[in-house]
Amino acid sequence: MSKIIPNHAPDWDKRMAAYFEKNKTLANAMLQRSEEFAGHEALTGKVNGEWVSLKWEEVGEQISAVGKALLEMDILDVGEMAGVFAANCIEWAIADLGILTNRGVSVPIYATNSVDEAEYIINDAKIKIIFVGNQEHYDKAKEIIATNIYLKKIIVFEPETKITGDDSMYFQDFLDMGRKAPQDENLKKRLDDAKTDDILTLIYTSGTTGPPKGAIHTHRSFMSGLYPGQTRFPHAGIGHTSLAILPLSHVFERMWSYGCMTVGIRLAYCSDPKDFLDVMVEIKPHFMTSVPRIWEKVYGTIQEGLKTGPVLKSKLFIWAERVALEVYRNKMAGKKSGSFLLAQHSLADKLIMQKVRETLGTENCDLYHVGGAAFSSDVNEFFLAFGINIAQGYGLTEFFPVCIGYSDNARIGKCGPTAPMCEFRLSDEDEIQIKGGMCMIGYHNNPEATAECFTSDGWFKTQDVGVIDVEEKDGDTLTYITITDRIKDLIITAGGKNISPQQIEMLFGEELFIEQFVTIGEGKKFISALVVPNFAVLEDYCQKNNIEFKSREDLISKPEVIKLYDEIIEQRTESLGRVEKIKKYAFLTDELTQESGELTPTMKLKRKQIDENYKDIIDEMYAD
Repeated sequence: MSKIIPNHAPDWDKRMAAYFEKNKTLANAMLQRSEEFAGHEALTGKVNGEWVSLKWEEVGEQISAVGKALLEMDILDVGEMAGVFAANCIEWAIADLGILTNRGVSVPIYATNSVDEAEYIINDAKIKIIFVGNQEHYDKAKEIIATNIYLKKIIVFEPETKITGDDSMYFQDFLDMGRKAPQDENLKKRLDDAKTDDILTLIYTSGTTGPPKGAIHTHRSFMSGLYPGQTRFPHAGIGHTSLAILPLSHVFERMWSYGCMTVGIRLAYCSDPKDFLDVMVEIKPHFMTSVPRIWEKVYGTIQEGLKTGPVLKSKLFIWAERVALEVYRNKMAGKKSGSFLLAQHSLADKLIMQKVRETLGTENCDLYHVGGAAFSSDVNEFFLAFGINIAQGYGLTEFFPVCIGYSDNARIGKCGPTAPMCEFRLSDEDEIQIKGGMCMIGYHNNPEATAECFTSDGWFKTQDVGVIDVEEKDGDTLTYITITDRIKDLIITAGGKNISPQQIEMLFGEELFIEQFVTIGEGKKFISALVVPNFAVLEDYCQKNNIEFKSREDLISKPEVIKLYDEIIEQRTESLGRVEKIKKYAFLTDELTQESGELTPTMKLKRKQIDENYKDIIDEMYAD
């Protein structure tokens, strides 16, 4: 076992104690902020194509109205569960925080979940009332409530949704009920009686290897993550905007968003990730959380455009990229760039880099976090060199955050720096183990799984294999984590070789011709892959190159297409060792989906299910 790396100054315990004394719970903190920041915009989202906003005093009033309506209904006792089943929107946050004012427990459900997936969480958490987004969410909840022994009431955000029965109610009517209810004193008592160690939420894991588990977070564990994160951004507050594109049902976006709100940063909600680039240009956020895939595809689009665009423009862009990377690498190495290089950099910024930032809506970028998957170093370095500060964060549903990028401290291929109040060590197998106040208190209704994820001396086992680096900068000690493998995802070949599938799949992240890529090889004599082409890009390529086809099946059988993908896979994997090389691959004509059980709500691969669903195709690759 490696030595323990502490990560906080001696006064941190006192600072945290003072923070809890002032705020007590997340609900208390938000209601305080609604008074402190009154007059300023708090939340904004699109309604019928137009951006609408709530000011802080309106947010406070609506949060209280939700709490009073719940009291008036007499539907939720202290510590009981309420669900939120919707895409990102203003109402999501209002309902979530309103539940907390009532000392209820808020349980998010991914907007993309099926009826069965949603009902599993409703049953496990014994959810009594659920807030839903649109017609799709309502219809699923309505199907569940018909026979469910726990769920009693559905509250619907979107007024266009058609609802029926006494068990359903529009959110606006629900707010009006709360405003009229004589429950002010009762709500105040609930808030006064609230404890920092009350349960705040159950956040269900994505369930890559089995049924989702509900991580229990208290106000203490949640706010132990919020406060250290705030200290990284002392300059942030009123006048700044954070874009919420990741699902609020995920710990990453939810905790980051509430961290932003507690210092007065305005939140803008993107309900559909497909609208990401349009929303970026409209909002021009200072902050956001995201996943690597977004930036890898943007990078891939840029690089593909260089191949097909006007020669002169492409050469100019390549020159600007070379200059940007040289200046950035000099900076990271502690070297000074010469005056001629800096003059080139200034010109390149004016001609190219500034236009890229404006096209992407990133001209106000202070920091954009990425997390949830491995991130290509080349892609990260490109954006950093172009003045778009993208840093890798790290955390888990059960323990969040672990690493928080900030300032100009992003390091290529590394997560961090680590958050204050965390301690780190590596096991003898190089598993990253962590300890800190932001850790969950356990899994709901699952003591066996809780016991399995902690060591005998109380450290949380991340199941991530990695390296911990410590560096000194300007008198500060910065700790970084490099994730190298995921224990439960490792492929062990028939020859006994341990292969990291994520490290292979990451090589294809920015490849425009590939939509999805799955590494195969558990117990097999070599590594193979399942490949879902990006059919929109591939069909366009075929039309431009006079390759005729009648269907997707016909398309992927064309010798020209096979040759194209042979070259892509060979080029992308040239850095791999012999045993990691892709020896064979098979095309899939349909995307992997959550509905088919092949993806989690966070788009992680369910490898066991994929192996089962495509057993015949996989077996054929190993038939020889």
